[in-house]
Amino acid sequence: MGRRSLHTTLHSLLQQTNPNWKAIVIFDGIKQLPYTTLPQDDRISYLFSEKIGRFGLTNGESGMVRNIGIKAATTEWIGFLDDDDTIAPFYVHALLTKYHVHDFVVWRMIYTNRVVLPPFHANELAFGNVGISFCYNQYRLGKVYFKHNSGGEDFDFLKDLKNRTSNWKITHEIAYRVRH
Repeated sequence: MGRRSLHTTLHSLLQQTNPNWKAIVIFDGIKQLPYTTLPQDDRISYLFSEKIGRFGLTNGESGMVRNIGIKAATTEWIGFLDDDDTIAPFYVHALLTKYHVHDFVVWRMIYTNRVVLPPFHANELAFGNVGISFCYNQYRLGKVYFKHNSGGEDFDFLKDLKNRTSNWKITHEIAYRVRH
């Protein structure tokens, strides 16, 4: 990561109505903070990795970068937020009060063209109708890692979660906004 949209992404975290969250920001191939104005908050950790991902490609590199965060995460819940996306202010509160009984949660996400995934009629996961808008309970399911593949890494990750549990939920709320 390292795009200017990171400021907006981090602001969406800082606006959470429930303050019980932590974030691990991974800079892929960047040796130092690219901006001097990034939020300094005890809940946000900045990590630097050797270059793994290739900007503009969707063939598994982003999952490999996310695995760095999964490995470092110590919180009960692990979620994902790309540096050009945002989450709704109620995301953490709803997770910890309404959806905490589930082992993983798939939030509906909306794109700038108003497409919603998973679609509101969907009550099952299918290739092409999910994105990175999910979180899982690592205390219950253990560490789950992305596999390097030729596409569909988010769907493949969710299939791995489904193989571990039947206790999961697709929310009704749209809590994840893509490419704010």
